[in-house]
Amino acid sequence: MNLATLLSNLLAAFEHPIKCNPAKMKRPILLVLLVPFCLEAQRLKLERKSVPGYESIKASDLQAHLTFLAAPELEGRETTFRGQKIAAQYIASMFRKFGLKPVGIDGSYFQPFDLIVSTVSPESKIAVESKRGTKRFSLAVDFLPTSVREASVTGQPVFIGYTDTYLDSTTIAGLAGKITMVFAGRRENAKDTLQPGGRRFFFSRTVPGSLATLVILNEPLQGSIGQWTPFFNNVLEKGSMQLPDTVQRRAFGPNYYLVSSALATEIVGNSGLSLAQLRDAAATDSLFKPVPLTEMTVSIESRIAGQSKRTENVIGLLEGTDPVLKNEVVVVTAHYDHVGIGPNGTIYHGADDDGSGTSVLLEMAEAFAQNPNRPKRSILFMAVTAEEKGLLGSEYYVRNPIIPLEKTVANINIDMVGRLDEKYQKQNKHDYVYVIGSDKISTSFDSLLKAGNQESENLLLDYTYNDDNDPNQFYRRSDHYNFAKHGIPVVFFFTGIHEDYHRPTDTVDKILFDKTARIARLAYYFCWKVAQASPRTLRKSLPPAAH
Repeated sequence: MNLATLLSNLLAAFEHPIKCNPAKMKRPILLVLLVPFCLEAQRLKLERKSVPGYESIKASDLQAHLTFLAAPELEGRETTFRGQKIAAQYIASMFRKFGLKPVGIDGSYFQPFDLIVSTVSPESKIAVESKRGTKRFSLAVDFLPTSVREASVTGQPVFIGYTDTYLDSTTIAGLAGKITMVFAGRRENAKDTLQPGGRRFFFSRTVPGSLATLVILNEPLQGSIGQWTPFFNNVLEKGSMQLPDTVQRRAFGPNYYLVSSALATEIVGNSGLSLAQLRDAAATDSLFKPVPLTEMTVSIESRIAGQSKRTENVIGLLEGTDPVLKNEVVVVTAHYDHVGIGPNGTIYHGADDDGSGTSVLLEMAEAFAQNPNRPKRSILFMAVTAEEKGLLGSEYYVRNPIIPLEKTVANINIDMVGRLDEKYQKQNKHDYVYVIGSDKISTSFDSLLKAGNQESENLLLDYTYNDDNDPNQFYRRSDHYNFAKHGIPVVFFFTGIHEDYHRPTDTVDKILFDKTARIARLAYYFCWKVAQASPRTLRKSLPPAAH
């Protein structure tokens, strides 16, 4: 199925819902159908005017949105790439269909901005200078940088063993100003095959004071530089991204390079040694000490190439009804970008991360738009780009807000709400959501969330990751954080990390849409309560989040 057909089918599904003729329904059937709704109404304690929107949120609609957003044709929604642009157009088309006000540039739903994309330049090189002359080695043929980092260093190489070879403090001190060399893999398992796709060779110590580290492939076992090149697409082609006024080339310092056995042989051969000798010595000698490789120097020139590329947040406004409070806004966010295409054309679909949150945002927007009762405050729905690149889309927004930040009363952020994590998978428990950040700036904001939950879905609100000392630091890892840094009350809804996180296997078929719909209804109802709340209820009781 091509992209045009896929989009047409999805739009048709929304335009032509199943219709019923009540006149043709038999009374007993009608009564049977009404009973569950009556029981549900008795259970819930919703504010009456919120009900039409609340009841409109359906798992089937979420599935329809996500089926499009995570389709192979969108190629993983990599920031600035084709799939991200298609997703942006889809989201804008939904905002237009719902009747949200376009408040982007030139009366559109888009807030475009430029990013500086930094990649490793093809001019980068490694040179070995000895009595025999200078031999130069090429990027992606003889070596691969493991990060986008500028470096210009020259030093004597020293072979230090495997990535886990023990070095005492005296030995480390003697490596200052040197270029260290290690074999990929671990001394404790010297036959480690590390086929392409493995990551353990990155486990390499940072030797204080050393200039760089060259990680040597044992090519018959671990593949050639050419075989590894697709796995370094982020360094060679996609690159790192920064907003133009914050981009900084990384300072000179320790860096890692994956090098071919040919390059390594050239280095050690000038000292009269062979890779086989060094490998055996490092693997078998329990007292192995670093081996200085004399009679030559190694120079590394790693240069950065930069270009400007454009991306866009997608923004729609639902205007409030109160003559005064409608000038204030609740911002609802979810990032619609993902990590794109990986090695050998593998698509990272990003169904849960964050297709699930984006689908919830769309369903919330439609629920508010369809409800004939509008809240007092306005609501800004923003599908954010470049979250995967360092929360750049939300950072750009808070620097260039559509609605002034002093008029922004709260941010509700939804990121990865479609799955179970390991903890709840073991319990087979679905009725939970992790809550992060809701009490850090305004305790009354958190109280309003708890009340809204009790009045609606009554989910288990798990505050595990809200702990400032939690090692995952999720509070600082999604788009709400850029609002929190400006003292705006936030909440981050999240259902946890799972085995498919940032893998091609994060696909639509694994999403629990009934669970996601419950979180969407909670997010909708809480947003309603915030948009209706008195200024006193939303008072800020705590200082802004630390930068």
